[in-house]
Amino acid sequence: MNKLHKVGLTALATSLVASSAYAGDLSVSGGASISYTGLSNAAGTSPWGMGNSVAFNGSGELDNGTTFAAYWELDDDVMDDYNMTFGLPNDMGSIKFIGASGLAGGLSTVNNIVPTAYTAVFETTDSDDNGVATSTLATNAQWGYTWTGNGLTASVAYNKTPAVTENSATHWGVSYDVDGMEGLKIVAGMGSDGQENDIETYGLSYTFGNITGAYQATEIKLASGSANDESGTHYGISMVVNDDFSISAGKQETDFGTAGGDEENTGYSASYTMGGMTIGYTFNEVKNPAGSTTADDIEASIVNLSFAF
Repeated sequence: MNKLHKVGLTALATSLVASSAYAGDLSVSGGASISYTGLSNAAGTSPWGMGNSVAFNGSGELDNGTTFAAYWELDDDVMDDYNMTFGLPNDMGSIKFIGASGLAGGLSTVNNIVPTAYTAVFETTDSDDNGVATSTLATNAQWGYTWTGNGLTASVAYNKTPAVTENSATHWGVSYDVDGMEGLKIVAGMGSDGQENDIETYGLSYTFGNITGAYQATEIKLASGSANDESGTHYGISMVVNDDFSISAGKQETDFGTAGGDEENTGYSASYTMGGMTIGYTFNEVKNPAGSTTADDIEASIVNLSFAF
């Protein structure tokens, strides 16, 4: 009996040593926040909220030079974000798999290049909370490939069956840091979602010192007919005042392809960091929500106090 115990413990110890020799690295981080969101159309609703999350990051390298990284996030006691990335050897790019939440590449690499100090101009006020006309790109069980070199980043993403009743989704995005013009970046993206809606976007951004400005245009051709096609333009500017303080302003106009007027989102943001704490503030206003000229304008004041661990 004692001999069996000795053999078992020896085998276990050997196993642990062998496992640790090939194990990757694991780090844990987290955050907590308190927020106040004052909405002009939310009478009787508490403006106060709190969020928290814990994230796990694992990484390592194989004998052939391939790297791997895994990410899991527990958000308010729900594991709602997890993915894995494989970095190919010899600068051949990376492959990413999204288990839940987010996009594996493609349009997600260029979908919103307009800078902001805290939140986008469409945060909270826009009905879809996305601003520039976007579509129902699948965010689960999606593969992506990204390659970067010589100032160029190209990415493609594919999802075979976004939903049982939908077709496959494929989209790509390209960005280029213009050679000889430091600070200038050009982006473009195109693709289709699982409902056969076609998406196109292009834009440019320019950084000069501590100031960045950007412009982006997006169009969606809906499978249901051209009368419902959507298009949007988004532009803005941000300034890094110092290492801790930033400010920004922006505007976005969206045409929903209806007889109503264009939705207009205007916003101003600021953020200030003190060590592990950040204070963010945004004031956003939307006119003609969802293209309705009879709907009341919506204003939102957002204050967020967040802590990083």
